[in-house]
Amino acid sequence: MIDWNKIREEFPVCKKMVYLNPAGGSPVSMSAATEAKRFYDEMLEHGDTYFDTWLQRTEEIRTRLADFIHAEREEIGFTTNTSHGMNLVAHFLKDKGSVLTMRDEFPSTTFPWLNQKTPVYFAEPENYAYSIETIKKSLTPEIKILVTSYVQYKTGFRQDLETLGNFCRENNLIFVVNATQALGIFPVDVKKYHIDFLMFTGLKWATAGYGIGGLYVNKKWLSSENFPFAGWRSVKTPGNMNNQELDLKNEASVIESGCPHFPNVFALGGALALLNRIGAENITNRVLELNKLIERKLRSLQLDVIVQKEDKHRSGIIIAKMQNPKPIVDELMKRNIFVSARGEGIRVSASFFNNEKEIETFHHELQNIMNSK
Repeated sequence: MIDWNKIREEFPVCKKMVYLNPAGGSPVSMSAATEAKRFYDEMLEHGDTYFDTWLQRTEEIRTRLADFIHAEREEIGFTTNTSHGMNLVAHFLKDKGSVLTMRDEFPSTTFPWLNQKTPVYFAEPENYAYSIETIKKSLTPEIKILVTSYVQYKTGFRQDLETLGNFCRENNLIFVVNATQALGIFPVDVKKYHIDFLMFTGLKWATAGYGIGGLYVNKKWLSSENFPFAGWRSVKTPGNMNNQELDLKNEASVIESGCPHFPNVFALGGALALLNRIGAENITNRVLELNKLIERKLRSLQLDVIVQKEDKHRSGIIIAKMQNPKPIVDELMKRNIFVSARGEGIRVSASFFNNEKEIETFHHELQNIMNSK
């Protein structure tokens, strides 16, 4: 039995406000902050003498992230954010064919491909969802790459990655997944889902903060002639510092071309350790439970909501539809309740560190604001 009140102690912000915006950016956990601080404490006291220790710690976290998404260690590279990872993949695949993606995607998903002058086509949603049938109707012979978010940021639609991965395999499509709005609260199995490339940022549901992201590259793509750029740490023996022999790694870590961003990697390591202690199934069930509670509270206010009925497509995000949501979001913030204006209204997102009392407070204050209009 999980003691969710104990888990909330990892997030001191919960004592100060009702934080219903992990879809915009989560607070970091104490576990993540402690690991980042440990690096700065070590550098403060010992300078750069811990460099080899930090490298070893980085590799341990690489393995931890690989295990978290059911990948192999050599398939994991550390990035700074989702845009960084998607740009690498767009460059990597720039001559592989046209892209099909979803109309609701965040710009981080689409801009890197457009910048590479790759033709991009958009599948249109039906009731805010993208079924296999909808995607299939949008396919044309020149489309060779399917790019999708695991969860859509402004509707909360969660893609069934296993079904979509099988579809991509059957249709010889390269499968690219932006997992930013899901990783940390919903399961990821890159092998089972036949994913070729996956990227995310630690800022949101992973609770690891700014400056850290991950990139998964299926090992079938790990050929040195394909890598988009290189630096001194991209080679197999960087310690040799041979500036004439470009002997690139056949690992995803080749993208980590320069000095490692140690504190950010370590923060991710601390965040993953916490998520593992809680358990993936416990987190998913808790997030879905809170999402359904928010839906009931919003409907009790006679608000129309954007949310998926099936659990397999439901996420931690729900939209309360309304005109001109920004003033209401601002008024809620004055009352110490943090949500955001996205899509067609107010986006409310709840993670495993939230609780029922907070949702009741949000409901009460939103009702008061609406009654005062």
